[in-house]
Parts: sequence; structure tokens; C-alpha cells
Amino acid sequence: MDHDLKVLLYFLILLHVLSPSLAASPYNCPVSFCGSTAFSIQFPFREVGQQQDMCGYPGFNLRCDKQGKLLLNLPNSGDFSVRAIDYRSQVIQVYDPSGCSAARRLTLDLSGSPFWGTPSKNYTLLSCPVEDDMSNHTSVGCISNSTHSTLAISSERFAMTMANQTACRIIGSISTPIAWWQDQGGLTSNLDIDLALTWDDPNCRECATRGGICGYTNTTKQDITCFDNTKKGKIIYNLSH
Repeated sequence: MDHDLKVLLYFLILLHVLSPSLAASPYNCPVSFCGSTAFSIQFPFREVGQQQDMCGYPGFNLRCDKQGKLLLNLPNSGDFSVRAIDYRSQVIQVYDPSGCSAARRLTLDLSGSPFWGTPSKNYTLLSCPVEDDMSNHTSVGCISNSTHSTLAISSERFAMTMANQTACRIIGSISTPIAWWQDQGGLTSNLDIDLALTWDDPNCRECATRGGICGYTNTTKQDITCFDNTKKGKIIYNLSH
């Protein structure tokens, strides 16, 4: 066989063998941004249509809509807008695109997703006629209406007392994620606040703290590595997966 042809065949075989590793290089997974958001979209998240499938972890797909709003879809709860992502603490802060996160909390189901809620808190929901003076209590505006105010009460005993001594009636209860910085401390709370969701797998907290960025080592997506974000391709350490 001609020497040049042998060299060419050898080169093609070598390229075929190495191509998965080359394709998995962090060069091919640049961070992405959506609209005017100040935070980057990076592993384990990926922006659908902008980043390759291998740039994200299963269940962490994000979409950027035509208005430049970043959306996270929870399989059993629908779309939520993304307010912020903290890669060091592994917390994503989301809210209802329609403007009533309190209503979404009533039916929140995180099953089928990689996320779980920050420590949950129990509330009893009361519906009180607007004629009753509830100015000393915080109402949940977006699930109230022109005739009744809805109160979310953290003390079941206090809720029972109000139901017995006023025209308020108990309409249900809810256990919902409330981050420590969101706890309003009083007997009544405005639940129309962002949801703080976290994830454990993959665990890239240390990598983010050290200024790195996680990613797959190769296209088989079996191993995750912490890459140096300032020196493309340099590995800080390997993560068990």
C-alpha cells in the first residue's frame, strides 16, 4: 500500500478514536446568557437550542423565550421563570411567569425532577370577608379577591382560634418550601414569593467555590470533571459519578 495512503488511513482512524474526547472538550460548552440576566447558564444547566445536549445534566434544561425570560420546566408542575442561579450553594430561584407564585405553591409537585424544596413550612389557609378588619395580618394578595382575603397562618392553633372567633373559614392547608431568608417570622405570611429549589446530584459545590465549572469528561457522559474556568481544558479534579 502506498505510504501516503497508509498515513492517511492511520490519521483517519486516530481521529475517529479521539473524536469523542475532543468533542467533549470544555471549548464546546461555553456558558450562555438569556436576555438581561446577570447569571450564566452552565453545567449542570444548559440552554436548549444554544448549548449541546452534552453540556447539561438530565433534567436541567432551560429555555429562553422570545421576551428574553429564562424558563425551567418541572415535569409535574409546568413552567417557572428563573430569577437567579447560585452554583456554589446549588440553589435555583424561580417564580410564576403569570405573577402568582402563591397559587403555584398550592399544586407544586417536584417529583420527576432533580430538584427538591428548601425546608418546608406548614400553613393553614383562611378565607376572610373583606369587611372584617384584617389590617394587622398579611394577606396573600394574588389568591384573594374582591370579597375575601386569603391568609396563610403558620400556627394551626391561631388559625383555629380565628375560625372560631371571626367570620374567617379554613379552606385548606399547605406545606411549601420556605428558604431561611424568606421566613417572615409572623403568624401570617405572604406566600407570593419566589421558590428556592436545590439539587444534590451532580454535586459541583466545591468546584464552583474554587472558581471551576463542571462538565462531562467525554461524550459517553459517564464521568464528570471540574474544569478550570480560566484555563480551558485544564482539569482541577475529577468528580465521582
